[in-house]
Amino acid sequence: MVALSRMPDRQQTLSAVLRSRIDWLLLGLDATTMLVISVLVHLDEGGYAEAVGIVGVALTLVSLEVAGLYRSRLTLSALDDLPRLAAWSIISSGTVLAVARPGESITRTAAYATLVFVALFVVRTAYYIFVRRRRRRSPAVRMRAMVVGDGLVSVELIKNTRALPELGLDVVVAVSDSPMSELVDTRVRVEGGAILDKAVEHDIDIVLVSFGSAPDSRLVGPLRACDELDCEIFIVPRLYEFVSLTPTMDRIHTIPLVRVRRDALRTWYWKLKRVFDVTVVSLALAVLAIPMALVALGVFLSDPSAPILFRQRRIGRDGQLFDMLKFRSMRPATETASDSQWQPTDRIYPLGKLMRKTSIDELPQLWNVLRGDMSIVGPRPERPHFVEQFESSVPRYGDRHRVDVGLTGWAAVHGLRGDTSISDRAAYDNFYIENWSVWLDIKIIVRTVGAVLRGSGS
Repeated sequence: MVALSRMPDRQQTLSAVLRSRIDWLLLGLDATTMLVISVLVHLDEGGYAEAVGIVGVALTLVSLEVAGLYRSRLTLSALDDLPRLAAWSIISSGTVLAVARPGESITRTAAYATLVFVALFVVRTAYYIFVRRRRRRSPAVRMRAMVVGDGLVSVELIKNTRALPELGLDVVVAVSDSPMSELVDTRVRVEGGAILDKAVEHDIDIVLVSFGSAPDSRLVGPLRACDELDCEIFIVPRLYEFVSLTPTMDRIHTIPLVRVRRDALRTWYWKLKRVFDVTVVSLALAVLAIPMALVALGVFLSDPSAPILFRQRRIGRDGQLFDMLKFRSMRPATETASDSQWQPTDRIYPLGKLMRKTSIDELPQLWNVLRGDMSIVGPRPERPHFVEQFESSVPRYGDRHRVDVGLTGWAAVHGLRGDTSISDRAAYDNFYIENWSVWLDIKIIVRTVGAVLRGSGS
């Protein structure tokens, strides 16, 4: 993680709270409100009922967070949040109460769920009024912003943040290839250079990406380089006059902003991915211990003079080298040939063909996952020799190393294995990273199981 701040400790703490992806204060207020309601509802029913109520509150808060209702926002409007807040709070709290108290009447359950929604809406309304007033009155609580791009839209963004202090933004720098002489504002420095470097130098909380004279494709790499920074990135969509706002978007005045998701690496449920990996792989190794022993015996009998396991250097996350394990499926070659030969087929054992078709040869990589070299789902790892080639010839290939490599991945389940297009693989892998979700991982695992059962491995 790049260290962004060089401020005194108290200011560092404030800046960390401002740039947090989750509005923790609002979440705390909602938690307190729901706990009070739960205690009052279960007041005469004893400690067990109260404990169940607390669990129900936690589950409801998790559902609201997953729905994006605690995401820090620029434009604060309780009315904008009302439809989603009503749907998620009523459904989640009502379901939890119905499960915890099966004999409860539908009327009482509906009344409880409605009470929860009304209380949360009142709290949110009051909280947003407080935050907007505080942003207007106290420059110290506003976030430091950077505008990337040039032209009229960039100028409008800066002017609107000045006219609407309740947005909580102070634009301190504009990264542009043109002088932007329209900006007659000494508080905004117009500079050129790398986006990442400027974000670190100016301790930026919010990056606003507008239109520029250069092609948009030139911004992809520099913006991805900011993935692990604790700043939010918003992009003004092209032809934004025709763009309808969605719940995941924000706005400055009438200019819509698309939030760059970056869920991979930045959300609390991404951090649970490692827990999931260790749990599933531990169970898989226990269940598959005997079948793997039988496969190892078959590999040994195919060629007693060769090692059972094949080890090969691969590139993992952030370019880290590790030894990937497989059951040996072909006759040994020199180390140089193994590392640089793309798809050798003349050395494959008869048993190796079956193992490759069913992906059984990949099973030892469960140990790589347990060690932390890999994840269950992620871009497939490649050898250093080819990574060096592809990074210089395939656009965005190096961007796929932002996350842990995997046993299977979005590119793999779309048939992009073996002798297939490398540019397509890179595109699919980067699509996975940009659009990561728990459900996407589940889809990939299900499709991988289906491919294994069909015998459609490499």
